[in-house]
Order: sequence, then structure tokens, then C-alpha cells
Amino acid sequence: MGVFTVLANKMPRTAKKSKQAQELVDVEVGSVSEDLEVPVASEVVFRKVWRIRNFKKIVAKKDYLDSPEFRCSVNGMSTYWNVAVRFWKGSNGKKIPNPLVLCLNLTGCETEEKGQARIRYQFGIWDASIRYWELCDISNLVLNLENTHNLVSIGYKTLGINERHIDSEKDLRIMVKVQIIQSEEEKHSLSQDLARILTLESEQYADTIVECASEQNQELFKVNSVLIRARSSKLGAMLQKYKDPKNENIRYKLDLSVLDYCIVKELLRYIYTDKVDNTDAHANKLLPLSTRFHLPGLTALCERTLLDSMTPNTVPNILLLADQYGCENLRKAALHYCEESTALKGTIQPTGKSLAWRVMEMVNPDLFLEACESIGNSSSTLDSPTSAGSVSDA
Repeated sequence: MGVFTVLANKMPRTAKKSKQAQELVDVEVGSVSEDLEVPVASEVVFRKVWRIRNFKKIVAKKDYLDSPEFRCSVNGMSTYWNVAVRFWKGSNGKKIPNPLVLCLNLTGCETEEKGQARIRYQFGIWDASIRYWELCDISNLVLNLENTHNLVSIGYKTLGINERHIDSEKDLRIMVKVQIIQSEEEKHSLSQDLARILTLESEQYADTIVECASEQNQELFKVNSVLIRARSSKLGAMLQKYKDPKNENIRYKLDLSVLDYCIVKELLRYIYTDKVDNTDAHANKLLPLSTRFHLPGLTALCERTLLDSMTPNTVPNILLLADQYGCENLRKAALHYCEESTALKGTIQPTGKSLAWRVMEMVNPDLFLEACESIGNSSSTLDSPTSAGSVSDA
């Protein structure tokens, strides 16, 4: 696992501007605030929020907008970026102000060694009406990184801007998440080596079969008991002595037959690599398993995913999950979301109550009452993980 160098609040490569020039930049293109996300120990995600002041007025008079340049530094390599707003043109050649085009640009790189890196990025736009980030799909590509000051376009998304995206100060907030994975290092990392061991082709390392609810044509997982015991004492205690007539190397069996094949696959992937594929689809099922099998890292990963996916429709189910499995941070964050979300007002009244809220009222009336009391009450001082005011750098 590499050592990540984290640099914060540094001036860009360009010379410092005068106070008057800096004020002009803030008025014209707004400012970029910075945040750092660390989904797991081996990954760093740079999270940048570009706040465009008086958005409608600026768009009306300008043909394009470029954010201030920001830096992302990993393992001694510094990359420089900006986010650009561009506009489509109609058949008459005139600018179409909405929808707009968001572009991510690499503006330069400083590195001692050339090499490939996988770039993963995701755009988001702040919904001021419910105080929630609307996220685009994650995109990725592989780049050759070397010392350069040339601009390289990484990718773009077309986004429609609605009234809900403009806050009370007439500003628009755009977010971009950037992850830089140096390919050679990733290729030879411990997690990747263990991922290869987990594959069915590496049965020479396996001494345990895992039973799960699989289809007829799906092979049983074969894993190493040492890793199972090292990662989870609960799972280690579930290992049963077993002799496989077809494989003399197999000595144990792990009975997870009540779990679906795909969930067991992601559970084992986490045990081997600290990662989960398609976390959004599996977080609600993996969270109970993470607490049951004492895997706090997986719990944190699932909590973070559920927080990122929180909407007025999902918050009741997230609250139930958090309360049932003792995830206090997730529970507090969901209640804070109830406090801050204007879209939730009226949704749990007798005439407009959704099925999820009705289920909560039946199975956990105390939690339902607490959520009702939270809606519209913004007295909490808990910092929301998706608050656009957070400023940190990676």
C-alpha cells in the first residue's frame, strides 16, 4: 500500500494575483472549496465544490465559465485541474443557456516518473430545495501522466439547471469527485494480489468451501481460512471441519447458505481486498452482515454509501437500518437530513404518508415519532457529510 501525500490550501502554479484581480475572479467564476474522502484505507477521493456566484446573471453575460484551478497530489505526483461550463449553440448560432455542459480538464501535471493512472470522476449538482447532492454516474479512463502544462479534456456531462438548484443567495454549486489510481502500484498492491487469489483459478490457496444460496451452474467459493479468521472472529468461529472427496486440500466449510450468491461474493471481496463492487446496490444488505460479523471497515463503507444515496424516499429505510443495527452515526445523519429537508414536510402526514413511513410507524413507533419531531426542526449542530460548506483538501 502506498503512502499518500496530502497537500492542502496551497497556491496554484500561477503567480499570486492582486487583491483587485482576485475579487474579480470571485465575482466572475466563483470559488472552489475542497474536501477529502477516504472510502477505504487504500483510496483517496478528492472532492471539490465550485460555487458560482449569482449564476443566472453570470451566465447571461458570459459565453463560458472556468473554475479556479485546483490541485490533487498523490504519492509525490501533483495534478492540476479545473471544471469548465460550456454551452450548446442552436441552429441560429446563439448560445443555449440550459442545459449546460460540464467539462473536467487536466490543466497540468508534475511528476518525477512517467506512468499510467486510472482516473475516476463524478459530477454532482446541489439541490438547494432539499439540501442534497444530485450525482451523475461515475466515469473513468486511463491516462499517461508526465510533466506537462498542456490542457487535456477528461470528459463532460450535459446537465439541466432548474430553480431547485439555485440557492437563496442566487448561487449554483457544482461538485466533482476525482480519484487517481496509479496503475502500476494498483497492479501490484496487496489488495489486488489477494483479489487474484480469491478467483476460482487460484484454488491452490484454498482450504475452505463457502456454501451459499447459489444457482445450479454457480460454483462454490473456495477461500483461505487464515484470512477468514484474521478478518472476522465471528466468521472464524463458524468454520466447520470438512472433508471434500474431490479436493484433499479442503479442510473446512463455512455455511452461509441463507445468503444470496452475489452478497456472499461481495462479502468475501471485502474480506480479501477492503473493497466492494457496486456498493450502491449492496450496501443495505451488507450493512447488517458487517455488524453481525464484526467488520467495522465494511460498516463504515456501507454507511458512507447510504449517506451519499439518501433521498426523501430512502431516508425512512436508512433510519430503520441504522437503528436496528446500532449505527449511531448513520442514524444521527439521517435524522439531521430530516431536519434540513424541506421536501419531507407533509410526506408523513396521515393523508400523504408513503409506504416506507407507514412501515416504520408500525415496526418502530418510537423512531417514527423521533423522525416526525425532527422534520422541520433545524436545531441540530451535526455536520452533514454532504454539506457544501465543508472545506478540506487531499
